[in-house]
Amino acid sequence: MSWGMEDPKKREDILYLMELSTKKMMENPNYVNEVKKSSNGCWMDQMYGIQRCDICDLDNDCPGKLEKLWQEYCEANNIIIEKNSDNNH
Repeated sequence: MSWGMEDPKKREDILYLMELSTKKMMENPNYVNEVKKSSNGCWMDQMYGIQRCDICDLDNDCPGKLEKLWQEYCEANNIIIEKNSDNNH
């Protein structure tokens, strides 16, 4: 099975998204064409108003997912990114 349907929690979350999608489409059949672009680049946030990287496996280039992977990599490798506002060096 795909989409984590074997995991009861993930299955419950996906079914919730399906219900939410149906509700939005019932309220406005043109919802998909009229929805505003998400400010964070997350399609799930754009379509559903929630960002759930833990159940999203559709977009490998998701900005939220890439940032999460980068932060995990930095933490695992003890990398600290310092922002330097001094541009004179």
